[in-house]
Amino acid sequence: MRIELIDLEKMRLVVGLELDGTATVHTQGICDTRAAAALRDLADRMESGKPPCPCGSGVPTPTAVRQGWFASDFVWVDGSGGTWDLRVSYLAGGLLWHWTGRVDSQGAPLMGTGTGSFEQSLDVVRTLYAPVVVAGGQG
Repeated sequence: MRIELIDLEKMRLVVGLELDGTATVHTQGICDTRAAAALRDLADRMESGKPPCPCGSGVPTPTAVRQGWFASDFVWVDGSGGTWDLRVSYLAGGLLWHWTGRVDSQGAPLMGTGTGSFEQSLDVVRTLYAPVVVAGGQG
């Protein structure tokens, strides 16, 4: 899946880490020495227990995270504290919904139908097509 959310021409340093461990580094207007120093500084901050982003294992509890992304687990936390695993498909309103890899203008995940012909934010799907259940099981 390709997610086009980052304009590499607007970013000085972008690091991508694939699931298989392959890393890609894109630099714009910064030399390799400065990029390496920035990455070392970031690694030092993460190892010191003061990471620039929240860490956690598993799905967060509703009291642990407000609405937004828990990206390390591909989990969206909605406004009511419900967690949504975006790696699975959901059934709602007689349609099969899956995450498109994009977000709406509010930052909520955009969900597409199984046929790919219809797209709505997860917030809209929850509101208009409830109940929403994991495809093939309970959600």
